[in-house]
Amino acid sequence: ECASASARRASKTTNRKPNILWILSEDICPDLSCYGTPAVQTPNLDKLAGEGVRFTSAFTTSPVCSTSRSAMITGMYQTTIGVHHHRSHRNDGYTLPKPVRLITDYFRQARYFTANVKTAAPGVKGSGKTDFNFKFSNAFDGSDWNQRQADQPFFAQLSISMTHRGGHWKTVREKLDNPVDPAKVKLPPYYPDHPVARDDWATYLNSIQVMDGYVGKILQRLDDEGLSDNTVVIFIGDHGRCHVRGKQWLYDGGIHIPLIVRWPGRLKAGQVCDHLVSSIDISAT
Repeated sequence: ECASASARRASKTTNRKPNILWILSEDICPDLSCYGTPAVQTPNLDKLAGEGVRFTSAFTTSPVCSTSRSAMITGMYQTTIGVHHHRSHRNDGYTLPKPVRLITDYFRQARYFTANVKTAAPGVKGSGKTDFNFKFSNAFDGSDWNQRQADQPFFAQLSISMTHRGGHWKTVREKLDNPVDPAKVKLPPYYPDHPVARDDWATYLNSIQVMDGYVGKILQRLDDEGLSDNTVVIFIGDHGRCHVRGKQWLYDGGIHIPLIVRWPGRLKAGQVCDHLVSSIDISAT
């Protein structure tokens, strides 16, 4: 409601189709500085939030990748389309029940070019992750919006895996000039205040800071290509953080996500929306 009203008013003044860039960061809660998280520095996402709408009560419909992404790409609950068990249909040929379709199908119907971005900007690689829990083909037209025809609008999905817990976290601190100080982090109340817990939490926040740098480069590319003014940028997490009471669990830590939407000239800048919203609302909207 916070964003849709101003968007509806603006839609009456222009018929130009906007581009849509959907940035998915893996395994992340609203642990950004613009959400009030201490110790972490996310200047690029803070700037994006200042230019758009920041949602404080956004939740996914699942705390794990494949089921959450399946819901987001269809705008349907996992239980409705039979994909609610994580990666349960990878090899059995299961397809979506009719008439359910991917949102990329609807964009193609509207003459959009659809991309699952692999090289987002210099030094920034998209994972190309889909992880849909059903059999599909031709979900996207290409791997970069620069493959579209002249004047063709695009819908681009970009997945960033830096915030996904893994071996790359061992060197994440070295990628930063301003790594997080474990002594300054605020642990959840159910965590033991122990150096190991503090160091692990700081590492998670460091991965967020690196990811924020990637987002900055992606937004700079839009600026450089003259696309920013007519591109809706959606930044969202695919589900919650990979920590205790987080990913895989239906606690806030597993399903509470960041959501920031910027649409220059259409959405009033600097809005904060406290209304409850779901990740599947995006596809429907």
